[in-house]
Amino acid sequence: MTLTALLAILALALLEILASYISRVYAEFGKILSREVQDNLDAWEELIEPHIGLTREHAALSAAVAQQLALCGIAIVFTDLLFDRAFNVARATPGEFVQAALGVILVVVFCNQFIPWLLFERTEGRWPRRLMWPIRLLLWAVTPITVVIRFFFSLAALAEPPAADEEEGSVDVEALLEAGEEEGILEETDRELVRSAVEFGDVLVKEVMTPRPQVFAVKDTTTLEQFLVELKEHNFSRVPVYAGTLDNITGIAFAHDLLQIADLDARTRTVASIQRPAAFVPETKKGYELLREMQREKQHMRIVIDEYGGVAGLVTIEDLLEQIVGEIRDEHDVEAPKENPQREETGAWVVPGSFPVNELHGLFGNGFQVPEEYEAATVGGLVSEIEGRIPLAGEVVELTSSGLRMEVVASTDRRIDRVRVFPPVHEEDTASPRPAETHE
Repeated sequence: MTLTALLAILALALLEILASYISRVYAEFGKILSREVQDNLDAWEELIEPHIGLTREHAALSAAVAQQLALCGIAIVFTDLLFDRAFNVARATPGEFVQAALGVILVVVFCNQFIPWLLFERTEGRWPRRLMWPIRLLLWAVTPITVVIRFFFSLAALAEPPAADEEEGSVDVEALLEAGEEEGILEETDRELVRSAVEFGDVLVKEVMTPRPQVFAVKDTTTLEQFLVELKEHNFSRVPVYAGTLDNITGIAFAHDLLQIADLDARTRTVASIQRPAAFVPETKKGYELLREMQREKQHMRIVIDEYGGVAGLVTIEDLLEQIVGEIRDEHDVEAPKENPQREETGAWVVPGSFPVNELHGLFGNGFQVPEEYEAATVGGLVSEIEGRIPLAGEVVELTSSGLRMEVVASTDRRIDRVRVFPPVHEEDTASPRPAETHE
């Protein structure tokens, strides 16, 4: 083997290792991994990906192309050496063919599988930071090829049938869970946990947050002595701090920081002196994405903002985890009385204003349809959105096109506390009234 061939194989082997590692990283994004392995993805997402200059989809495809090109290059070099030996020597022994084949297999196994796996499983993923320019050069060098491949992918996508809707996907998941339970692979509790984890992928932050009216916050000018009194009443470990109005959150006050302040200082110092920076999140962010961010940044609370920059509520890491494992309570939690929907003899339901709109289907069945143009998540919010204001108690809100009829039972000048929701009345029901009953 000549020195040139040896150097070529070595260079191609290094390229194969790097490309295979990058492909492995992109293939693992979105999967539930152990903390040690997750460090690789977090390091890549934080230190490498922002400097590549390619979208994640494009970079993943470029890495896969580079991986195959390096393999082809290694095979070509070994083939060239083998046939050069065969044509220049009177007889090529079978051992030389076996030697060449084993060389290719060993290079492929070690450079394509074992070494990339070792780097992914046994490192924290920070070493590629020293190879930033080679990584960029590698991914950008194959961009012309990936552009052509993506073009053909687009053509192929046009010929594919429309994707199945979400309802069909959920049916498939249910079928898999039932099969797993029948085979004894999943217990009933495991099945519920898996279902919750699957559904969590579509949950938005605004669906799990504590809404603004229920947020306990403290003004930045409040003395620490007064803050301690309020904490004893509400029993929170972290409290948002605001200046002026709740839309101007300036930080987060921690209860354990307050305990380190002497009583004499607590009378003169304000909450602003112990607050820490607050983190914000848009209400439309996916819950699972926020959970990963909060785990990575070791945060326990985020302030949720709406599209106009106003405070919509707050979300904690506990709120997100409860979407998967159910309600989390400790010995200090005091269970607040919960107002349940109450059914009346007329078939109507009296529900709290905070009752979720999407749970009305459980009360009335599929006959209850809310027009798509309304975005409110609660019944009280829906009534306010329809009317454009907060109706007084006794006012009735109707949408004849959808058969919706709701009566405000109790309200204040700021919110709707209880609503009476009547069974939906459809046009065909009103167009052909029932014949009058006759009594003999």
